Amino acid sequence: MSRVERDPERGRAAAAKLKALGVTGILINAAEQGYITQLACKMPECFCPEELGGACYFEPVTNEWSDWRSDWMPTLEHFPVSKKAGGKAAVDNAILAHRLCNRFDHSLRVGRSHGRDLERIRKAREEGIRRNNVQIGNTEGGHIPAVEAEAATPKPKKTKAPGWKSLPDAEKAQYLLDHQTISDRTWTDEPRLKGEKRDAFIRRILGFPTTP
Repeated sequence: MSRVERDPERGRAAAAKLKALGVTGILINAAEQGYITQLACKMPECFCPEELGGACYFEPVTNEWSDWRSDWMPTLEHFPVSKKAGGKAAVDNAILAHRLCNRFDHSLRVGRSHGRDLERIRKAREEGIRRNNVQIGNTEGGHIPAVEAEAATPKPKKTKAPGWKSLPDAEKAQYLLDHQTISDRTWTDEPRLKGEKRDAFIRRILGFPTTP
């Protein structure tokens, strides 16, 4: 099921950082074995505001769900085989994800309300701007214009599908093969067959661009 070449050396460095954040279990094992090599959210879209630190920003693990910082703690996402499609929590079926990004992605896929998460993202952006102002000594510059705050709402980005989704099936298949981190659920609702690898799955669903 492995989708990328492993790099245990970088993985061990990532594992050390994850441990420092209080992470245990599969994510640590996956990192130590070289499947996870970077402390970064690998969801199809990361919603952590750039003002806060973006995909590479993580808060320590906590059980205080009312604390906004819990949104940005590390969590496990099943990939390349989603949990819904029968994927198991295993070192070669694990990617790193922010807790909110993981939850938001699921809400978008199943049509669940996500207004509260949008508000939490907005507040996180404001906190990021406040921190930046403090760092540069602009302690009075914490006011966030309403128009700018609204611009941080990521929902409009979801209304426009990525350009590769409109490609002919053969070209789309090649694009997916060239971009190993794109999850199955972003381009099809079909599940994989038992034991089916990603390249075989893409060929079965879309066909594979043949060489002359």
